[in-house]
Amino acid sequence: MRQLIEWSGKLAGLLLGAALTSLTMFSALHAQDLVEVTWSAEHTFSINDVQGGFNGLTFAEDQSFICGVPATADSPGSDACPPDAMQPVLDKSGLTLYPIDSEFGFIVSDFVGAADKTHDYDFAEGWVASIYESGQLVGLAISNNATDRFKVPAKMGTWCAGLGGNSLKCSTEHYSVLEHVLTCNETIPYRYADALTGDQADLIDPETGLAIPDASCADGKLGNDNYIVRDGVVTAEILTDPTPGVQMNANESSVREDIAVGEDYSVTLKDDGKALYRWGNMVKRPNDIRMYAAFALPDEWKANPDIPYQVVSATLTVEHLITNNPNDQLRPEDMENEAATGRLPGYTEFGDYWLSDRDCFEGDGDEIIEGTVFRNGPFAVPDGSTDPYVFSADLANGLTNGWYTTIDRDPFEPAETGGGPRWRLKANKFGQDIPGLEIPLQECSPVPFTSDNIKYDVGEPTVTVINLLDWEEGVSSPLATSQGWLDESFNPNNEIDPVTGVSINGLPLTPDFDLGVYVKGDRKATAIYNAVLDIVYLGSDDGNPPPGDAVDLALSDFRAPSKAQFGDTRKLRTIVQNVGEELSDGTLYVIGTVADVVVAEFESDLDLLAPGDTQKVVFSWTALTLGTVNWTATVVAPDDLNPANDVLFDSTIVR
Repeated sequence: MRQLIEWSGKLAGLLLGAALTSLTMFSALHAQDLVEVTWSAEHTFSINDVQGGFNGLTFAEDQSFICGVPATADSPGSDACPPDAMQPVLDKSGLTLYPIDSEFGFIVSDFVGAADKTHDYDFAEGWVASIYESGQLVGLAISNNATDRFKVPAKMGTWCAGLGGNSLKCSTEHYSVLEHVLTCNETIPYRYADALTGDQADLIDPETGLAIPDASCADGKLGNDNYIVRDGVVTAEILTDPTPGVQMNANESSVREDIAVGEDYSVTLKDDGKALYRWGNMVKRPNDIRMYAAFALPDEWKANPDIPYQVVSATLTVEHLITNNPNDQLRPEDMENEAATGRLPGYTEFGDYWLSDRDCFEGDGDEIIEGTVFRNGPFAVPDGSTDPYVFSADLANGLTNGWYTTIDRDPFEPAETGGGPRWRLKANKFGQDIPGLEIPLQECSPVPFTSDNIKYDVGEPTVTVINLLDWEEGVSSPLATSQGWLDESFNPNNEIDPVTGVSINGLPLTPDFDLGVYVKGDRKATAIYNAVLDIVYLGSDDGNPPPGDAVDLALSDFRAPSKAQFGDTRKLRTIVQNVGEELSDGTLYVIGTVADVVVAEFESDLDLLAPGDTQKVVFSWTALTLGTVNWTATVVAPDDLNPANDVLFDSTIVR
């Protein structure tokens, strides 16, 4: 018994191994029945796909959030716009666009923050319209309203506002980039500091050209103690753990809560667990326009949800106009994928060092000569460091500012090795740590670029192709088997309302392929036309599933609370189903770990289940350990021949 529990506890850290084991077992059992099957589905975007809020409803289902739309054969109409609200507008092509009253925006207040909008019937969040050519629906035109912004105390903003209304991005996920902007001291040395010794550069007297005695870039070392703000008051508590829910929650809107401010910069946390370094005096919150589209998936997948059909390849091809915002997102199954990077900088590897393999430029115009250090492994900051705290990947891996800001990259081209293009609509700018710079036609051109040296012209038709199997190196994609497409529980990153089936971002997650599209800042109307889903998977040549297993208990559902307060008693809910051909009983185990230490364990013997029957098991758990509890639920049955459906995972943040 103890051995079994210990084995189950380890599964939380072996998700990739479990996925590969499932595929191996499936292939071994049914190899003689499998062939490559090609599947394709297409969707043309229209005003029907526009969403109005977090309930998941589109205009096709609720016409209240777009006003003035005439009824057509393709779309329902809506009421006239209120006299005191925004009105339909004509774009330069003569197309009438209709205003949106959306929840995907913010009400802002200077020096406080932003709050989600509600349906207030001002219809002030943007404009949309279906596009027709020769009477045929071909796509959707989209125009955002102005991005809302609010002032914040110095160092707390994500943008720097200057005189005359200009602004620059003043935030990054990388400490090396933060440091390069604010000081010449380099924690990961590559330019000002000696890359081999780490000695910081001398400060030079501009009059004499000589080093100033006892003065160097080390004098500019940033203050790295950041104190958590609560209820508008800076506390004495230093941020030491960037895990959302431990010391601070993820936060993009408030400067009175969930932000840590220090001598030189501040830190907030993102939904994906990354830290965001900030040093500005303003925050921007765009008015998103969001679309939802569903694509049919293979019938044999839906008929056999407990069989993990292996996906060989999967792409999404989107026709649209080049946008002006590199953050216009494509969100398959409501997933954001940081592993899809596009073409990364070229380098030569020498032991723990990566060296640039060509002359180029950083986004700020600084030269990068061949041999510039991109990765300085010996200076990677060890776990447990407090100065600086290791909140970002650059510090942990020894990556320099040069790696993140060289223009020897293209986020919309496939990488020679590794991930494909970013899961974004193709835009004219680099984005990320080179946010406002357009991508040049001639690689590594001197900055600034001439108008005839721009690779992606805003408003030009284009095609974006993303690889849906891209995922973090060493981790299997949630879409590697059919189960990740059919059932959101196979994607550990999704937070979903179990009653409505809608994600925390307002995207319905169904047994079909669900796609969200976010357009964030395009004031001038852009357009998205259609999307084609292409899948190749290993399936049956006659459309029928491989033969079932004689004994097969499946863990069909496992849900733990996403958050809990210390001392709370909460429910862990499971559903076990007999998907085999014979009567079977078994045992259900649920293990909770924090930092690989078991903090909770439950066991329940199951009733004898007939084929097709289910049993619901609920455990009561009291949260007595702070941090993220990683849950592993496992069903074990004698002679169960299909382990692919025996294990599910979830997590709970305890504060």
